[in-house]
Amino acid sequence: MRFYLMTDLEGVAGVYQWEDRDDTSCGNHECRMRQRRWLAREVGAAVDGFFAGGMTEVLVNDGHGAGYTIDLDELDGRALVINGSDRPFWLPYLDESCAATGLVGAHAKAGTEGACLYHTMSKGVRNWTFNGISLGEAGVQAAIAGHYGVPFVFIAGDVYACREMEQLIPGIVTAPVKVGLSRTSALHRTPAEARQIVREGAQRATKVIRDIKPFKLASPILFRDERVEPEFDEEKPPEHSRVLNARTREIEGQDILDLMQKIYPSYRRGWKPLPTSAVWGK
Repeated sequence: MRFYLMTDLEGVAGVYQWEDRDDTSCGNHECRMRQRRWLAREVGAAVDGFFAGGMTEVLVNDGHGAGYTIDLDELDGRALVINGSDRPFWLPYLDESCAATGLVGAHAKAGTEGACLYHTMSKGVRNWTFNGISLGEAGVQAAIAGHYGVPFVFIAGDVYACREMEQLIPGIVTAPVKVGLSRTSALHRTPAEARQIVREGAQRATKVIRDIKPFKLASPILFRDERVEPEFDEEKPPEHSRVLNARTREIEGQDILDLMQKIYPSYRRGWKPLPTSAVWGK
């Protein structure tokens, strides 16, 4: 049984500030390396919990920023890892072959008052809605998984992100490791305690896979993209878009995959990965 684990950085215990990859100072380098270790160890704890719960394969998506944030030397060696940029799709290998999916290092969606480092894809987004439903990154992941009939069963991170997904997916297992106080401050569990919380939550999540319904959006999907600053030109709208005003556009998709390709035209329509079984026999 395969578990697909997406990861992010902003919801990891101890992290309270935006990563700055342009700052080459020694202090910033040390901070980023420490955060990479914290992330890797929380992810490793989740991997251990999933295997303890009966999973036979855990595929980890290094999903933050440049796609290379997890310190692989600190990660549980049983995991398979996706990393790097210029991806053919946001969530490669998430399909009907997965028993379930989840997220470690989760932050709340854009506009969540009190949440630490809240945003949806970028700090420039005010709100994303799909058929009128406001979704953050975790919700979009759940919708893509739901397209394939895969349930979203586990989330670890800021308590605001956990509450967000509890409202969207009844019965989901949550593992809050921090409580946002403002966009750049939080009350944290220690990294060691956070790892234990994540591990226990991941193992419990394997027991509810059959009880949680996949989150599916009705087709077609009307997507509304609201920005903080004026970004859209009504006379020169982005491809596939209908510009409502300088801060708002809409896109219609046949389903969530078609929609994501229209939001991100660089994604490769119809791309299919080589099965892991063809490489490692898994």
